[in-house]
Amino acid sequence: MKADIVSIGTELLMGELVDTNSAWLAARLPPIGIELQRITHARDDLDALTDVLRQAWERSELVLTTGGLGPTDDDLTREAIAALLGETLYVDAESLERLRETFRRRGLSTMPEVNVKQANLVPSARSIPNYNGTAPGWWVERGGRVIVAMPGPPGEMHPMWESHVLPLLRDRSDGSVILTRSLKTHGLGESAINELIAPLFHLPDVSLGMYAQAQGVQVRIRAHAASAEDAGRALAPVEAELRRLLGDNVWGADDDAPEEQVGRELGRRGLTLAVMESCTGGLLAHTVTQVSGSSAYFLGGIVSYTNEVKAAWGVDASLIREHGAVSPEVARDMARACREAMGADLGIGVTGVAGPDELEGQPVGTVHIGYSHQWGEHHVSRRFPGQRAVVKQRAAVQALLELWELLRSNPNFHA
Repeated sequence: MKADIVSIGTELLMGELVDTNSAWLAARLPPIGIELQRITHARDDLDALTDVLRQAWERSELVLTTGGLGPTDDDLTREAIAALLGETLYVDAESLERLRETFRRRGLSTMPEVNVKQANLVPSARSIPNYNGTAPGWWVERGGRVIVAMPGPPGEMHPMWESHVLPLLRDRSDGSVILTRSLKTHGLGESAINELIAPLFHLPDVSLGMYAQAQGVQVRIRAHAASAEDAGRALAPVEAELRRLLGDNVWGADDDAPEEQVGRELGRRGLTLAVMESCTGGLLAHTVTQVSGSSAYFLGGIVSYTNEVKAAWGVDASLIREHGAVSPEVARDMARACREAMGADLGIGVTGVAGPDELEGQPVGTVHIGYSHQWGEHHVSRRFPGQRAVVKQRAAVQALLELWELLRSNPNFHA
């Protein structure tokens, strides 16, 4: 089955809201064998929305919409579906009574008349209950095609999908699945990975794709098969060959996070960690402590945003004067200073230029990451493109990935 997603609301097109609904829905279609064709944003205009829905209806057997089911004049999803199908809206008595009961449960004796439109249906539609809001959804079926209209607020859309829409779609499914597996890499760019895995791009039963993220380049394997077991059998040899070709550059898969991988290794080896941050402003410590149980190996972090604070925590002031605060030498000494101050086995120091302006003659995006441990010290230097928030995020992720690489390449590092 092929599907379109239509997210409705002028606020999406004006940048006032980010469309998280489409991404959430898109991730839930492959496990039930539904192939997404397109995601479209539509404004709150009857003619424009009807045209968008018509194109989606003609392209796909399933159209999923979110938004536009409220009670106000600019909520036009029901009207647009009626126009698309050439059917007349009517007030459904059962839906209206459920709507009035919703208001009574909220302690309101009367329901505003404007809400009556939320009880509207067309002959080809049936109402989908909304237990978390006032806007019922629609299940519309005609000519072998389906439109599912759901409310825009995620707190209403998500439970409606899980409780009502997903079971209905499973009943219509032929049992096929689209299974994906993402391998996460470190240390290689897209071009280098492409050269390594090029022979696998044209296999008959699976497809490959790549995309770059702050965590590194991810290689996605995708198989569409009659069952999850068949899809798994198609993916397994391809994943094994990718891992062989990419070797130690693969640090994780699917939902793995750098902080989880690093935490697992530190815990397994009985090692402890401390950090001192400048340009990341505490983001590295925040990321490390996103892992439950991180207190077993993470001793603490220092945000040393000024040279005075660096020196107060033991960073050699002469290094700052000689090389500048944004330098490999200072990054390494920050790692040493925090490790010694907290009695940790490993220390990380991060200094750089997050922007928006150059610092000490170094361009925005310059980051130096120092590492200190009982076996020695070293650093890595990177240049990250992007605005301030992006540079900070990528620096924190890079610090963890480099630590993972340090641990991977030194299996004898133990407490």
